[in-house]
Order: sequence, then structure tokens, then C-alpha cells
Amino acid sequence: MEEHTARSDILRAARNLFTSNGFASTTVREICQEAGVTAPVIYYHFGSKEGLFEAVVEDALTLGGFYDLLREAVAASSDPWAKLRAYIGTYLTHYPTDMLNPGLHLDKSTQLNGASLRQLSSGIEAIYQLARDILRAGITAGQFREMDVNTMAACLMGTIDSFVRAQVYLGVEHDLEKVAECIEDLFTRGLVAAGARSPS
Repeated sequence: MEEHTARSDILRAARNLFTSNGFASTTVREICQEAGVTAPVIYYHFGSKEGLFEAVVEDALTLGGFYDLLREAVAASSDPWAKLRAYIGTYLTHYPTDMLNPGLHLDKSTQLNGASLRQLSSGIEAIYQLARDILRAGITAGQFREMDVNTMAACLMGTIDSFVRAQVYLGVEHDLEKVAECIEDLFTRGLVAAGARSPS
């Protein structure tokens, strides 16, 4: 078995098992059986079960592509209101929902794994920063009222994210176009500066 193939097979098998069983309930023996390798091959490539878990998390839990889509959609929009609409619509329709995977987040039954926390935190921070940039640009343009940008950006992300998670974890189906319109309306009413015209 070629090294690259063995590593890929181990990552695939480990991701499947960690996803369905979680870290603590998955054994190296099960990963070996699923991947068709021996334990020394796993230790050669990853050093330990923890090292393998971190490699799976790094491979699976990345927000880089999603952030790029968000950034491009926002950059293609002309004014602060259009940027806000692009952010909301793209977030709702393009969030990588396969990342919302409890098996890859939990180290023990109730504790977030450090690797997944670090991996997700860096992606979330970039997405949060983009929301803050949109809000600051709107304030500078005189279109958005003065506000605590950090709190408003967190509210914006939290509102959008709650619909994404309800869909994935609870199976709640919404018309995402209507959800986007409602969130846009909610934040438009809350953001418009005194004397500025609301977008039509």
C-alpha cells in the first residue's frame, strides 16, 4: 500500500468512526479494521490517536472556502446595504453544514476538543471580522447608525447561524430566501442612521 493511499484511507476511516462514535468511543483497533491497516501504520503517520484526531479535524473542519465565498460576495456588492444583504444571503445558503459534526467536536462526551476549537476559532474570527468591516463601512458612509460594532456583528452572525444549525441539528426546513429577507429587514430597521434613507 502506498504511503499516500494508506494515509488517506486512515483519515477517511477515522473521520467516519469519529463522526459516528466520537473521539472517546473510537478505538485504534476499529480504525485499523476500517482502514485495512495495522496500528504501527497509524502511529507512523500520526503519532497517536490524538494526533490522528487532530489531522481529521484539520482536514474536515475548515471554514476557508466558505470565508472566501463570503468575502467575494461582499466585495462584489457596491454599498453597505448590498454588502449586508450579500453577507446574509451567502452565509445562509453556502455554510458548509457537513462541518456541524458533533463527533469531530467532542473530545470527551461533554468537552470540546482543543484541535477542533482552534481550527473553528480561526475561521469564525475571519467571518466575524468581515461582519465588523461591513458595519464599520456603513457607519463611515453615514448609512448605518453609530453602534457597538462588535456586539452588532455577533448578533448578526448569531441570528444567521441559528437558522443554519436548526436546519442541520433539528431538521427544521425554512425557505432560505424568506429567512434572508426577514434578517435583512430586522437589521435594516436596527441599523439605519437617523436622517439616512433605508434601502428599498
